[in-house]
Amino acid sequence: MSSHSTNSGQDKKPANYPLLLTILSALSFVLLLLLLYFAGNSFETLENRLRFQPPTTDPARASGAYGIEIVDGQTVYVPVYSHIYADGGKPHLLEATLSIRNLDPNHAISIKSVQYFDTNGSLIKEYLDGEMHLNPLATTAFLVENSDVRGGSGANFIVVWDAEEAVYEPLIEAIMVGFFEGGRSISFSSPGRALIERKEQ
Repeated sequence: MSSHSTNSGQDKKPANYPLLLTILSALSFVLLLLLLYFAGNSFETLENRLRFQPPTTDPARASGAYGIEIVDGQTVYVPVYSHIYADGGKPHLLEATLSIRNLDPNHAISIKSVQYFDTNGSLIKEYLDGEMHLNPLATTAFLVENSDVRGGSGANFIVVWDAEEAVYEPLIEAIMVGFFEGGRSISFSSPGRALIERKEQ
């Protein structure tokens, strides 16, 4: 008899068990609501941060100065490559075009000299016999054919130009093109760098 009554007492569940389940369910619901709220705010913040913003102007820069160099003459160094190395050091011939663009829309420039030097710094060729006039927004070009291998991988042009008055500095660059075996090709440009310049005073 005593044994039977002991087992019955062990099978009995605590009276507050349903209340505990209700509290846990309520807390879970509240946590879910908070999670959804913060997730929604985070998404809205991210959306606002990534939303397109129209460009704004800086009143301090409204004077018309756009950061373009104004000069009346330069000596410009332009790297050129009559060949490059690939496939374990094998030379690949390139054809190079020296491009000189007068960016000024109102004033001409005068090209005084276009000299081509090899890798060792020795003069190979002077492309001009005299002064060359380049009209506003005009472009001229000088070619080094891929059969001319005298320049080497470290060749360069030295370009000297000036103007009667200060102008926007011209764009001077070399463009290299080459075709390899198997239908492969390569092209790239090399910008000039001013060594000496006379700026507007």
